[in-house]
Amino acid sequence: MARDFLAYYSCKHPVDTLGWTPIPGIALDTLFLVVIQALAVIVISSLIHSFLRRYDQPTAISQILAGMVVGGLGIRNAIVHVNVDNVEDMYNGYISATRILYMFLVGLEMDMAALRSTTRRCVAFTYATVAASLFLAAIVSSGMYGTMMHSPVRTPEMLAATLMVAITNTSSIAVARIASDLKLTVTENGRLIVAAAIGTNIICIVGDGVLSSTRMAKEKSQNLSLGFLALAAAGLAVWLVRPAVTRVNQRNVGQHHVKNWDLAFMIASIWLVGNFPQKLGFDGLPTSFALGLAFPREGPAARSVTDALVPPVNGLLLPFYFATIGMRMNFNSMSGAIIVPGVLMTLLGLVGKAIGAAVASAFINIPLCDALRFGVLLNVKGHVDTMNMKFAKSEGVWAEQALYAMIIGNLASTLVAGPAAAAVLRKEKEAYARKHQALESLGEDKELRMLTCSHSAHSAPALLSLVELLVTVPETQPAVHVLHLFEGGQKRAAAAAAAASSTAPYHQQILDEYDAGRDAITDMNTVVDLYWRATGVAFRQIDVVSSSASRDVDAVCRYAADAHAALLLLPSYREQRYDGKMACRLEERRELNQGVLARAPCTVGLLVDRPYRSIGASFQVPCSVDTSTRTLLHPCSDRAVTHVIAAVFLGGPDDREAVSVASRLADNPNIGLTVFRFVKRSTYDTVTSSTSRAAAIAAGDDLEAPLNEGDVDERFMWRFYEMYASRELAMYVEKVVESPADVVETLDAMAGMFSLVIVGRGGRQPVELLAGLDRWAEAGREMGAVAEILASNASMEMGSVLIMQQHTVVMPARR
Repeated sequence: MARDFLAYYSCKHPVDTLGWTPIPGIALDTLFLVVIQALAVIVISSLIHSFLRRYDQPTAISQILAGMVVGGLGIRNAIVHVNVDNVEDMYNGYISATRILYMFLVGLEMDMAALRSTTRRCVAFTYATVAASLFLAAIVSSGMYGTMMHSPVRTPEMLAATLMVAITNTSSIAVARIASDLKLTVTENGRLIVAAAIGTNIICIVGDGVLSSTRMAKEKSQNLSLGFLALAAAGLAVWLVRPAVTRVNQRNVGQHHVKNWDLAFMIASIWLVGNFPQKLGFDGLPTSFALGLAFPREGPAARSVTDALVPPVNGLLLPFYFATIGMRMNFNSMSGAIIVPGVLMTLLGLVGKAIGAAVASAFINIPLCDALRFGVLLNVKGHVDTMNMKFAKSEGVWAEQALYAMIIGNLASTLVAGPAAAAVLRKEKEAYARKHQALESLGEDKELRMLTCSHSAHSAPALLSLVELLVTVPETQPAVHVLHLFEGGQKRAAAAAAAASSTAPYHQQILDEYDAGRDAITDMNTVVDLYWRATGVAFRQIDVVSSSASRDVDAVCRYAADAHAALLLLPSYREQRYDGKMACRLEERRELNQGVLARAPCTVGLLVDRPYRSIGASFQVPCSVDTSTRTLLHPCSDRAVTHVIAAVFLGGPDDREAVSVASRLADNPNIGLTVFRFVKRSTYDTVTSSTSRAAAIAAGDDLEAPLNEGDVDERFMWRFYEMYASRELAMYVEKVVESPADVVETLDAMAGMFSLVIVGRGGRQPVELLAGLDRWAEAGREMGAVAEILASNASMEMGSVLIMQQHTVVMPARR
């Protein structure tokens, strides 16, 4: 009796647009249902993902499957006793909130500088797949009438337009989430997929807006002005977000997070701006995404918003969002008349995307197999057809059976994307592991992805200053990851207890007074924000608690691989004391350096910083804000520079990498470079003769001729001379040495001349040049003899030393 009364009352008081009914009892039932289903989804998806993660499947697939399980349990019918049209009506407000918040985070976390380098490829791929899908849908729309309809259609043109949007559309949320889970956004192909999905989604949202405007024109002509009002409001919000957030950052400068009322104001503004188009009958996804793109990333405001939104969005909203895709399934109404059209819609979407991807692959020069995988990912639907399906149903474009067929097609297209994404991930991992991640083989037009590792805000400026000098065009530089290994409370207390012991060595008694009493993360935030604003280079800070040397090595190598870094910069275990001497502060730092050098997946640079250098420049402030009055001259011209640096070349891959880094620095107008090449007097004529150089160049041009190490060195230095020395961009000096004393004397003479000396790690250098330097080679086993001579120099005039180790590709053993 009560159930009949509630059913009758619900007919008089239907469910509103947000999915909540004004009946108090039904509202409580719905809230209780959401809580029960959310808990069930989280538990079941965790169990499913524990199995699927072994096959590199994203969490979204596990959550969709969990939604199918939860929907099949009949929890909804057991709790809510009011008939609604479908699950979308019940969770429409929930789904809209997730779309707005998550797309704002996608825009906020997007690497704009890296995206600019793939703009042409992205635009070409997007337009090709969209055009092919629209053309295919227009052709088959007439033949789909009997499959999608069981009643007369009002306008065949409306059916064709609706099918074109439905088949072409892509779920930008699903694609972005899959790429984020699998860490594909750091690769060029991953950025291409996400950007193409967002572009396709926005194009189809514009199409939905045109269809909605057509309906408004039939109902009330003045409602067309609502679309222009929504567009104007979105443009005004995007224009005002930067100055507004900048003021918030200025009020909270030097803080890790902004004040609570500032955070509440920003989140409320994001919510209102994203929901405003929804209230007018349009999709708010493009507005929230544009708001995230325009939001300043540097400063405490971005950190506060991210830390406040990411846990609930990723931990609760998104799992239930994807689960509702599976919960839309109504297994009781499944029949051939519904399954066949659903499968047909999936196949049409796949064919359309495949045709467009194949055409685009020839234009942007990517393998056809990769383009087809990208096409499968761009066919993901998710919830993107919700508005489209409701509009088509209300306008009589298709019947109820077609609605369920679209649900099946959307579900199938999303599930199929899991294996395709796993295949893309495996290929990206293999390509990174097998590629020679060295600056020597990295072309000038290729992006340089870097990861820096720092233990405190005290050692960060030198590394970030070096990054600034390596970046000549900040607008095209991908975000530089800054891995901050800070000491936790227990480790800090143990270090203090060890320092209080009178038997402890000197380097263990040195306390980090700079960070004492202050939050290490906040100090690092201050330094990173300063360099971000001063240099224009985007930094992404990653805070990790330092535990032990072995775990820190695992963390550094793992994050370098996840970032697909080509260059890993970290501070040396040796630090300069106030008297100029170099000391090992912590033995764990030495173990960390040794472990990273042995296991790093890319080229490694160890920076021996000398912040207390008495003369010249030191790497402590960005060049753009350096107010010192010192004047340095470029070695090849009379123009003023900020830093005069040197590179030492003996031979071998590490020394070639040192010169490669120096060459990139020479492209910076603030740098004056001098390259010293050490040669043995007995072989000087052979090395420097034009005949030997010509033979080396000819051997390098012959792909079939085997090259020895000497020929590779000669060819490399000849190209450096042609590109830099002959054009007066750098100075090239050959130092003829006869004995170990000559080597030591030449290196010691660099004190006071250069602010930075770049050398190879050693171990693969010519033996004849290292003869007699056994004492330094033994003392600096992880550095090499040449680096040890420079790094151990206690002169207050000696500059910093950058020790390079070139990445070596380890080929898998053949079975």
